[in-house]
Amino acid sequence: MNDSFLRRPLFWQLLAVLLLIPALFTHLGLLPLDTGSDEPRRALVALEMIFSGDYITPTLNGEPYFNKPPGYNWLIALSYTAFGNFSSFALRFPMAVSLVLYGLTIFLLVRKELGSRVGFAAALMLVTNARILLYDSLLGLIDIAFSWLTFAAFILVYQFDRKKNYWALFLTTYLLTAVGYMMKGLPSLVFQGLTLGSYFLYTRQFRRLFHPAHFAGVALFLLLVGSYYVAYFTRNNIPPEKIAAVLFDESAKRTVVQFGITETLLHLVTFPFQMLYFYAPWMLMVVFLLRKPKADSSGMPFFQKITSWAATLHPFILFNAVTFAVNFVIYWSSPQVYARYLFMLLPLLFTIFAYSYYESRPTDWRRRGWDGLMGIVLTVVTIGCWTPFFMPETKDMPDLWWQVPLIFVALAFVTWQYWRQPANRLVILFAFLGVVRIGFNWFVLPPRIEHRQFYKDSSEKVARLSLGKPLYGYKETIGRDGSTDVNSCHIEVVRGEVLKRTDQKIPGALYIADSASLAGERYRVLHEFLLFDQWPAKLVQFE
Repeated sequence: MNDSFLRRPLFWQLLAVLLLIPALFTHLGLLPLDTGSDEPRRALVALEMIFSGDYITPTLNGEPYFNKPPGYNWLIALSYTAFGNFSSFALRFPMAVSLVLYGLTIFLLVRKELGSRVGFAAALMLVTNARILLYDSLLGLIDIAFSWLTFAAFILVYQFDRKKNYWALFLTTYLLTAVGYMMKGLPSLVFQGLTLGSYFLYTRQFRRLFHPAHFAGVALFLLLVGSYYVAYFTRNNIPPEKIAAVLFDESAKRTVVQFGITETLLHLVTFPFQMLYFYAPWMLMVVFLLRKPKADSSGMPFFQKITSWAATLHPFILFNAVTFAVNFVIYWSSPQVYARYLFMLLPLLFTIFAYSYYESRPTDWRRRGWDGLMGIVLTVVTIGCWTPFFMPETKDMPDLWWQVPLIFVALAFVTWQYWRQPANRLVILFAFLGVVRIGFNWFVLPPRIEHRQFYKDSSEKVARLSLGKPLYGYKETIGRDGSTDVNSCHIEVVRGEVLKRTDQKIPGALYIADSASLAGERYRVLHEFLLFDQWPAKLVQFE
């Protein structure tokens, strides 16, 4: 291959995309439902919409589900219908498409302000951070799609304000907020409120919040969300305050209100460090934010130093910094926070990192340190890719003989080019991570199948044994705390109907029950099995 072509950033950009797109989709349906996340719950709500024909009232095991509005479940149901099955691939497809569109959106919006190089880097940092690349891009969860909409709303505030187009600003961002609300509830409104308030405050345009377009945007939000709730309460005799209480609890239960001041203070100290491995390797680029204080600023008051520093920033970088800081406080002060909750904020930070990286000189100590550390990591990972031959979980895999050498050659080639091309090291790193994800698909995912397949097989066996007769979950055996959603999903797919809970004994019906619910009952055992997580249960018929 022509060496001059290898030195073009475009080559490495295209290679990274060509590696990542198939890597994200080819093994999307390999694993059955995840047993350690909310994925079964997302699947179950969508399944029951299809089986019941009711797309207005989300349910779990036939009982109303209030924790989340049904927006994302509509996407899953649409995917199930489009693929004509209830496979793991169909469940996760909306997430994977959302991730691709999220990356494209970051590129297009950031490119307008800072150029293609920074836009591409910010987009690929989002896709290739450890949490998304190796975990969340394999699960059919809400967060990536929700974060995509929320991030777009952030940036449109800035871009439409620069154009002084306030009708477009408020109408589009409140439209995105309404769609986000229909996926995840109140957090969408919190992000919108904090972003608008902080932006118009620091730009000294607070009066813009009283622009007629803002009231029109609020009206649009109320019209869209209100239309859904009118349909919901018309169909269901449920007090509105009950749904409102659950939605509020979903937003507040992970905060200091629930956990108290001690755990909150501990979280304030530890969470920034947790982010270093949640979103590795890119969070290590925080080193680029370190600056030597100017000699003439040593006597300035702190606030004046901050103001002076902000005045030197590119306006879009300042917007990203302020928007990240204001919205990050919510999660920094919440002790029970999952890494996926920050996905809408990551591109704000990654844009700052990418911009700072490309603005730095090759001789800058921060850039030399970052490039050197990543070079060492690339070299170690390349050498370590032979470990599947020695790991008990992988050493007997039939295709190892050609897969490991192929991954090694690819990693070695990219690492070699990384050391040879100081100017292109950041974009070469994206291509390296594309190869890493392919290796992850080949060597890490297959050993995970057995655990998940066990619950799939045992649940499907129960479903097949019960075919031709009504089947119910008895008392609290299923749906106790959401842990049995994975069993319910697999059973409902085989039976093609909702698995409901009941404490009634219906003639001719079969029941899934545990020992606690069967105490003092007379019954005949048809089959014994395990619910998640290793919870003994029985398929019974009452006498």
